[in-house]
Parts: sequence; structure tokens; C-alpha cells
Amino acid sequence: MKNKLSIANLSIIVLLIFIACSESNSLDTDKINALEITLGVSPSTAPFEGDYLFFNDVMYGAKERNRLDILLPKSDFLNGAVLFFHGGAFLFGTKEDLYEGEQENIIRALLEQNIAVVNAEYTFINDSEAEGVLSSFEDGAAVIQFITDKAATLNLPSNKLILAGVSAGAGIAQWNGFREKTNSQVQGVFATFAQSTYDLYQWEQLFPDFSLDPLRTAFTELETIFIQFYNGVPTEEKSKLLDYRSQMDANDPPLYVYNPVYEDMVITSDDSIDFNVLFHSYKHADYLRKKAIEVGLEYSGAYQETPVDFILRKLKN
Repeated sequence: MKNKLSIANLSIIVLLIFIACSESNSLDTDKINALEITLGVSPSTAPFEGDYLFFNDVMYGAKERNRLDILLPKSDFLNGAVLFFHGGAFLFGTKEDLYEGEQENIIRALLEQNIAVVNAEYTFINDSEAEGVLSSFEDGAAVIQFITDKAATLNLPSNKLILAGVSAGAGIAQWNGFREKTNSQVQGVFATFAQSTYDLYQWEQLFPDFSLDPLRTAFTELETIFIQFYNGVPTEEKSKLLDYRSQMDANDPPLYVYNPVYEDMVITSDDSIDFNVLFHSYKHADYLRKKAIEVGLEYSGAYQETPVDFILRKLKN
């Protein structure tokens, strides 16, 4: 009799476990279905291995390049999200660029820490629908709004965003990270290969051989970029709007900036422009840190901690 009861009890336990597992799988399916409806796409093949869902080419706006990817850990508790913007001088590049090299390592590490990752594309300055670099910045703001609006479905906690970018993408992250209109949910800004301001005339203070107007006359490529960047000749009002450095204050999210290009001469020995130096010199990072010190804004860099450590510190505090 005792053995029969034990077998019966064991059978009930197995049945309960089966039902619980079935209900859990049903819930997971419901969550995925809700995500598919909200995002307008189904999960795709991921760019690399890991325990996460990958939603590719989600539309966050009406423009051609208003697409983003979401890498969403399969967890009931997320620590936040990092919104990445790729580089490319506002002229080229794709979100897929972030799935290789150092950025891939960062993304993998974040996913392992239950942090969602969003990789976004944006309007280029030479697109027919662009109104200069401001269109790229405004696309960045639209990404922030889109993710904030979908936070409940994505299971994201409030006030747990990091803005991150490489080169041009770093400019998008900083412009939105230092503006009260777009940074209320942001806990930090990670900028690498960054520029310090998009009031380009201020760059004359950084480089001893850089004088913008004479170089515009001498180099057709620079003049073309200049006109596309500002959507014409910059007014004082437009220059001020694009100068995110001037918007930095002590209440902004902390800045992590790292520029590994340790050169300060823009004109090369063969009398051409070294755009890598012009766009990515350590001088830009120093100029940003100088402003941070001036206004009392927390800042960090590779000399202090890794990008992943910075992100974890700001999202898990």
C-alpha cells in the first residue's frame, strides 16, 4: 500500500511539473507574439550565438534608414538597454558594422549581463530627405522615443538607457545625451572615436594647421561635406544648436569618451587632409573632458575602466 501511494504521489508531481513547464512555454510564446505585434517583425537568425532574441530591421520612423535591430536577452529581469549608433561620417556605414571587432565583444558582454542592445541606422547628410546633420540627430531622438514607448513590452526598466556610438554615432549619442528633451531616461553616454562639437569652427582651437574656410576653398571634398553637413552655410543659431559641447552641464548623464588617435596634425606631408585625425584625434576627447571638468560633469575613459564596466556601473547603481 505504501509503495502504491508513493508511485501515485510521484505521478502527480510529474504531472504538475509537466503542466508548469507547458504554462511557462505558453507564456514565452505569448511574450514573443506580443513583441512581434509591437515591433512589426518576427525574430530572425542572430548575428552571433547567445541566449537572446534578435529582431532585425524594425522600423522606428518613416524615412528610408529609420531601421534598427534589437538584441533582447531571454530573461524576466533586464538591467536596461544600450542604444548604439554606428559610424561613417554621416555618409556611410550600417548597423551591421557593430557586429564585428571590439563592438561585437562589447555587445556580447552586455547581453550576458541581461542588458538589451539596440543598433540603429539613421539618415545620412547626402540623402535626398536630409536637412543636414540635424536629421541624423533627430533620428537618434526618434530611436530613444521608440524604445521608451515600447519599454513595457520589451520588459525594460525605466530610466535605464545608455546612449553609445562610434564616430558619427558618438555625435548622435552626445547630442541627445546632453539635451534635456531627450536624456530623461539616460544614465550614461559612451562615445568612442568621437568629435567634440559640431560647431566646426571650434576645431580651429584644437589643430594648429586647421583653418576651416581656407581649407574649404582648397579642398572640394571638404567643401562638399561642409555644405551637406550644415544643409547650407551655417547661421549662428544653427551652429549653437549643433554644439552639444556647450549644452553639457552637471545634471547630464556621465560621459565615457575614448579617442585612440594620438595625432594633432590634419594636413599630411603630401598636402592632403587626414580625416582620421580631423575626426578622431585625442584632441576631441580632451576638449570634451575639459568642458566636463568646467561644469562638474562626471566623466570616464579607458584609463579608468572599460566601456562594459562603465555601462554596468551606470545601469546597476
